[in-house]
Amino acid sequence: MLPLANILARPLRTAVSVLAVGVGVALFLVLVGLTGMLDEIARRTTQVEAHLMVWPASDQVVVSGGLPAEKVEKDLEGVAGVEHAIPVLRWPFKMAGRVQNVYGIRPEDWRYFASEDQILEGRALADGPEMVIDARLAAAGGYRVGQTVERWGHAFRIVGIAKEGVAGRVFMPIDTVGEALQQTSRRASFFYVRVVDPSHVAAVREAIRERGLNVFTLEEFYDVLASSFIDMDLVIGSVVFVAGFVCFLVILLTVYTMVIERTHEIGILKGIGASRAQVFGLVLSEAGLIAGAGIVTGFLLTWGGRALILHLQPLWTVEIPPLRYLLAALLAAGGTLLGAAQPAARAARQDPVESLRYE
Repeated sequence: MLPLANILARPLRTAVSVLAVGVGVALFLVLVGLTGMLDEIARRTTQVEAHLMVWPASDQVVVSGGLPAEKVEKDLEGVAGVEHAIPVLRWPFKMAGRVQNVYGIRPEDWRYFASEDQILEGRALADGPEMVIDARLAAAGGYRVGQTVERWGHAFRIVGIAKEGVAGRVFMPIDTVGEALQQTSRRASFFYVRVVDPSHVAAVREAIRERGLNVFTLEEFYDVLASSFIDMDLVIGSVVFVAGFVCFLVILLTVYTMVIERTHEIGILKGIGASRAQVFGLVLSEAGLIAGAGIVTGFLLTWGGRALILHLQPLWTVEIPPLRYLLAALLAAGGTLLGAAQPAARAARQDPVESLRYE
């Protein structure tokens, strides 16, 4: 096949072009995959038998704030339609080499966060300096039931390991967390709220909002969380744009050089009757082969990069939906063909007599 033979005639240049396309594809997919951490956090945080989340009005959802737990709980449970208010004191706690968010909860509220069959080892949370962690954290840090973890000048005993997917990776009694932080009274970063009748969620939400608190449904949590990382889309977009532009330039220069080098051969083709469309199609076919090889290379780099990230950071989530692979392939193919369009048009317009004179 002529297009394949043409690109293989300069293997190093072709390899650089393929790698440029592949790196662009991999950058796009890996960055998109890393945004899966937001999805994973949102999924876990909403795996609670509740309908609403209530935060201090001035806090962002990623910040551990502080509300007087007993006062706000009483106020929330005084709202018509509220069945139960569940205080949570969230605080950073380093385990497995990474900062985790401890969920300080009352032991009697554990049933809202996990059922008995979600405890894989040990038991559920009780009072005292103890913790329950999820299976993914246990695997990443090599933790086991009965092990003691020392933080904040205190020793906490792991009493249970829960199935991956529960709201927090680390659970402790709320009063234990408060004591470790030297709080003089029970505080809460936010509340989960259960509503008696789910059809009245909107009315309950409005009544809570009138009390000057930030309230939203669990279904809205992802949007609220994403708003705290609003610069992330800008960063991803900028990196993808730069990668795409570099890819475009590499393809443009590669194909342009190929056309210049083969000016004489193009003249021969046109001299024996090749039309402009045929010459244009020939050059685009070569660019298409480079794009195809680059896309495959990009997928391989993506899978390798994902495996490396998860090896180095086992608690990270890199989720890449199948449609994103299709989008990456279309973007790479489009960018490659766009970069090849001008050199292909130049080749198609070449005068056969002038081309044959070219040395």
